[in-house]
Amino acid sequence: MSKLGQLLVARGWITVQQLTRALQNQGVVGGRLGTCLIEADALSEDNLLKALSEQLGVPPVSLDDLRGIPEEVLGLVSDKLARRCRAVPIRLEGSRLDLAMMDARNLACQDEIAFATGKRVKVHVAHELRILEALEKYYKEECPSRYSLLAERLNRARYFWERPEPRAESATTLATPYENLAGRPRQGAIPPPPPLPGVFDEHAARARPAAAPPAVPVPPRAPAPAATAAPAASAPRPRAVSVPLSAEERAALGVTPRPAPAPPPQRRPATIDEVEKALAATQDREEVGRIVLTFLLRDHLHAALFQTSRDRIIAWQAQGQGIDAAVFQRYSVGFDQPSLFLNLREGNSVYLGPLPPMPAHRELARSWGGELPRDCVMLPVRLRDRLVAVIYADGSKKVDLVLLQRLAAAMAAALGRCILLKKQGEAKS
Repeated sequence: MSKLGQLLVARGWITVQQLTRALQNQGVVGGRLGTCLIEADALSEDNLLKALSEQLGVPPVSLDDLRGIPEEVLGLVSDKLARRCRAVPIRLEGSRLDLAMMDARNLACQDEIAFATGKRVKVHVAHELRILEALEKYYKEECPSRYSLLAERLNRARYFWERPEPRAESATTLATPYENLAGRPRQGAIPPPPPLPGVFDEHAARARPAAAPPAVPVPPRAPAPAATAAPAASAPRPRAVSVPLSAEERAALGVTPRPAPAPPPQRRPATIDEVEKALAATQDREEVGRIVLTFLLRDHLHAALFQTSRDRIIAWQAQGQGIDAAVFQRYSVGFDQPSLFLNLREGNSVYLGPLPPMPAHRELARSWGGELPRDCVMLPVRLRDRLVAVIYADGSKKVDLVLLQRLAAAMAAALGRCILLKKQGEAKS
C-alpha cells in the first residue's frame, strides 16, 4: 500500500516541496499529514478525500453524509465508543450500518462496533478534521482549537450543518406593504383601503405621474455689449517686511511661541519581509520588541514578549486588547514551576493550543482580565541553543507557523546583534 504523500505527489496534487514542509510542520504540531497540507493551503479537501479513498480502498464520506444524521442512527453507537474509535455512524440501510472512521484500517474498532450494534458495518473514510467536528456536534466531545479554527476557515462557520437554509423570499424591505420591487401588486396581498375624503393619499400621489410645470416665456436676449479695452494692469503691491521678535520682546508682549509640529508617525512594517528588514536595521533592543508586537497584533488579540534569566521567565513587553501594563510587568515565573515556558526551555520548538489551567498561566492571564484563551501560540527565541526570549500570541483565527518561525528567527538575529553592539560599546568605554 503506497503512502499518502507519495500518492498525492504522483497524482500531481502537491509538490515535493509542499510535502516536505507539511512533514516538517507535522513533526512540530502533530496531527495527520492531510491536515497539515490543508492548513498550508497546499491541498484541497476534495483531493485529500480522493487520495484517502484510493489509498485505503474504501468509499469517502462527503459533507452531506455528515449533515443531519438521524437520532436513531446516532443512538446505535454510544458516546464512549464513538469517541474512542473516532467513528460516526452516518446511515442505516436494513442490517447494514454505514460508518465514517478516521482510521479505516482499525479492524478491532470495526468488530467492536459491529458487535455492539448487531449490524454489518460498511466503513467509509473521512479525514480527521471532519471526524473531530462531527464528534463535537453529535457526541459532545470538544474539538481542539486547532481544528476548530481550520474548520471555520473551510466552512466560514464552525458548525457547517447548523447554518440556516437560505429563505426562498428575500428579506429586503419592499417599497410598500402590498407592492413588490417592480411596483406590481404581490399575489395574495391585501389592497390598500380607499383614501378618505380630504386626506392626502401618498400611494396614489406616487402612482400618478407628476404634472409638467407651466411654461415660462423666455424674454429675448439683449445684444451683447461691445468689447471694451481691458484696464491697465495695476502696479504690484509692495510686500510687507516683517521683523522677527526676540524672546524678550515676545515675553514682554505675552506672546507664546507656537509649538513645533509633531513629526508624522513612522509607518510600521506590514509584511514579514518588511519586518525582517526593519529588525535587521535597528540597533535598539526595545525597538526590536515593539516591531515584533506590532506585527503580531495584525492578526492576534494579545501579544507579549518574555525575557529569560538563569532560572526565571520575566515579563518584557505586551500589547493588545485590555492588557494592564502594570499587572503584566509584575509577571515572573521560575523554571521550577510547571508551565509551557519550562517545556520550551527543555527543547520544544513551538506550542499551539489552549493555555492550560496552571497557576503560572492563570497569573499571566490576569494581565488581560483572567480568561484563559482556547487558542494561543508560544515560540522560543534562541541564540546558540540558549533560550533568550519567548513570543506569545492568542486570539487568531488562522495561525501561520511558517511565518511565525521566520519572525522568531529574525528576532533572534536582531537580539544577538544588539547584545554584540552593547558589549563592543562597553569594551570601548
